Amino acid sequence: MTETEAPKRYWIWTVGCQMNKVDSDRVADTLRARGYLPAVREEDADIIILNSCAVRESAERRVSGKLGNLVALREEKPELLLGLTGCSVSPDFEATRKRFKGADMYFQPTRIDQFLDQLNERWPSPTDAGVMACWEEQADATESKGPVAYVPISNGCDKFCTYCIVPYRRGRERSRPMMEIVDECGSLVKAGVKEVTLLGQRVNAYGRDFKNGTDLADLLVLVNNIPGLDRLRFLTSYPRDMSDKLIETIAGLDKVCEHIHLPVQAGNNVVLENMRRGYTREDYLELVARIRAAAPAIALSTDIIVGFPGETEEQFRDTLSLIEDVRFSTVYVAAYSPRAGTLSSRWPDDVPKEEKKERVQRLNAVQERISLSQHQELRGGEVDILVESTESERSDLPQWQGRTRQNRRVFLPRGDEDLMGRTVRVRVEKVSPWAMQAVPA
Repeated sequence: MTETEAPKRYWIWTVGCQMNKVDSDRVADTLRARGYLPAVREEDADIIILNSCAVRESAERRVSGKLGNLVALREEKPELLLGLTGCSVSPDFEATRKRFKGADMYFQPTRIDQFLDQLNERWPSPTDAGVMACWEEQADATESKGPVAYVPISNGCDKFCTYCIVPYRRGRERSRPMMEIVDECGSLVKAGVKEVTLLGQRVNAYGRDFKNGTDLADLLVLVNNIPGLDRLRFLTSYPRDMSDKLIETIAGLDKVCEHIHLPVQAGNNVVLENMRRGYTREDYLELVARIRAAAPAIALSTDIIVGFPGETEEQFRDTLSLIEDVRFSTVYVAAYSPRAGTLSSRWPDDVPKEEKKERVQRLNAVQERISLSQHQELRGGEVDILVESTESERSDLPQWQGRTRQNRRVFLPRGDEDLMGRTVRVRVEKVSPWAMQAVPA
């Protein structure tokens, strides 16, 4: 870009997990380091990056539809560059190109080198050495966009569950150096962040690849000691890696929130074995008991897949009964869809779609009843929320939105006082299965 040339503008479209959102921030950092500016509108951009998710079939359909719309936009604007990244991009770019036609660039998650190589073919830049160093170091790369920040501490996964595409897209587990993470968290807090969530596909396996005994518990202690930080969370945890040391550390640290996301995926042992999860229903329930014995106030959320190949009605009922036994605060449920390249994709997808849909509805109905009961116990009482945004479910009623330490969503009427980023004591007045309405206490 010459001195007289207008800066190029970028737009990034993201679907999927928090790790994808962090990856999109890294791509934005890279483009800003080149002197590019964010576009106000998608149609004003010179380059558009789609960050995709391949975990669910519905997410991939959204990606395909979005890419199709952008290809149509490029017909009106031929100079527009389109890039596709995320978990839909396999190492075989040609296979990806056949499935997602129309992009100019394809690069795997975190592979900024692949992105820059292709970008340089079109728009050469002399600044990429610095960009690569920034990406590789990652420290201080995440900018504060509010009171809450997400910091990746590891990438990839070594589990290879039979339904999951993540290890094939993000690779084997790689942990970031501990002090690098602590420095990044400290920089975020200085920039105004009040709550940090540490991210990893299997976050509680952090440090295992170091082979020196370092683990997530050690990291939590160091981040917990950062002055000015109010809250600390982590996700997503794998049940077998929830050690007694980690449980005791969580229970003993004042800034670690009383919430753990602990995916179980199914409540029947045959289904769990077919998923290659590595634990039984009994193992999971025993773990829940140990967690609640150490920290009784902890809320547990989970992921469930229904309609896995071979799942019978009786096996599904085992999952329903597990939901009743554990009484999760939140359950994220999805109907099974085969992901090309995974082991289970070779098996018959033998649960009819209508049956999957009906099981999702039944499970959601059970969880809504449980969540409503938990929220009703809080009605009339007081809770502390960290105000995170001004989002509202009703456009005619401006509200603050925040979360309790147990990760329960709370709405608060918006007055003249600016509450963004503040921890506020509120009294719960109305509840639903999904959120609570409150007023200042």
